[in-house]
Amino acid sequence: MYYIAICDNNENFISHIKMIIEECEIKENIEFYEYCNGDKLINDFNKIKEMDLLILDMKLDSIHKDEIISVFRKKFKNTVLVFCSETQMPDINSLKMIPYKYLLKSYTDKQMIFEIKEILNEVRKKLKLQKKYIMGHYRNNVIKVDIQNILYIENAKRGSKVTVCKDCIESEFNAPILVDEKLEMLIKKHFELVFAHRSYIINMVHIEKIVHNLAFLDNGEQLSISRTYQKHIREQFTKYLADNN
Repeated sequence: MYYIAICDNNENFISHIKMIIEECEIKENIEFYEYCNGDKLINDFNKIKEMDLLILDMKLDSIHKDEIISVFRKKFKNTVLVFCSETQMPDINSLKMIPYKYLLKSYTDKQMIFEIKEILNEVRKKLKLQKKYIMGHYRNNVIKVDIQNILYIENAKRGSKVTVCKDCIESEFNAPILVDEKLEMLIKKHFELVFAHRSYIINMVHIEKIVHNLAFLDNGEQLSISRTYQKHIREQFTKYLADNN
């Protein structure tokens, strides 16, 4: 399943892009989110659990695109972003965030299909890399926990306890999520995870910054870093940022 959001003040263009995407004959099912103004899109960010592609009009009637992009990228860190416009390509230096592609609405259908196919291939590649899971359980149920949705994992009596983002699918479970594996084994399997304290590991995907002995997460939490791990976590976080930017 692909989750694709299209935000454009022209409903006809939204319908046209949907038609083009469907003509690309991809095997996966698609769920579309359609928006004619930025206010509705930004209000829905808290409701949407998954988004694989955002196609965003450069000239919206209401909220400024920079604010949309800021909120969007904070929640959907790895989603493919595409800009579209009726006019010429913008000066790249004027953009605060570089999109994967820039679509001109004046493209012929043949040109648009070519561009959309490339965009969908990028979505497919990112999903293949991103969709990694930890097998967990709550009560008597076994579940897959998406690595991208994990904030941190703590030692527990039997295995480890997982804390996830409040607006992800896994947060809907009304009981603690546990995994059988110990922290040492989890960090060997998943490079995103790093020790901050002997009793918990943090997912670097959600670290915004490290200041002194605190890791600031994108949900507003601050986690202490023990002296033992301060040098190591800084080195790992610096490497993670370099590899993912």
